Amino acid sequence: MENSFRDRNEERKEQMNQKQEALLKLLEKQNFKSQLAIVRALKREYGIQVSQSTLSRYMKKELGIQKNKEGYYKPSQVERTKFHHKRLKELLNSRKTAIYPNVATYFIRTEEGKAQEIAYHLRKVFHDSVLATNVGLDYIILFVDANNPSEELLELLKG
Repeated sequence: MENSFRDRNEERKEQMNQKQEALLKLLEKQNFKSQLAIVRALKREYGIQVSQSTLSRYMKKELGIQKNKEGYYKPSQVERTKFHHKRLKELLNSRKTAIYPNVATYFIRTEEGKAQEIAYHLRKVFHDSVLATNVGLDYIILFVDANNPSEELLELLKG
């Protein structure tokens, strides 16, 4: 029960963040003198429906957006940076984000056309250690959790 409540809260917060991000993008690329015009543009360009009162709250209280000297609603660089910093912090602290501060990187040169197949098998066999692979036509960049390396994988990579 608690997880579903938390999930709903996270979903609502995510929706609010998406609306605010769309608002910032819209205000950066167009000039608006009225909030009603912004409401209409959000609906038209992003499919986002928001009331004028909600928009006003987002702009004043949460994003610090006011009219500039020319009479247009424009976010300041400071407010944009604050929004992105807050958003980055939320994303990194999400239950769905994992941070591995100690990662070993291996570069593997392969026969042309074989890199994808090799990377596939590395991920399947060493799924607890391999964090990610970046695959080209004849190379693999392998990212391994250095705090949890598989001894078998390390032996394999030594050749």
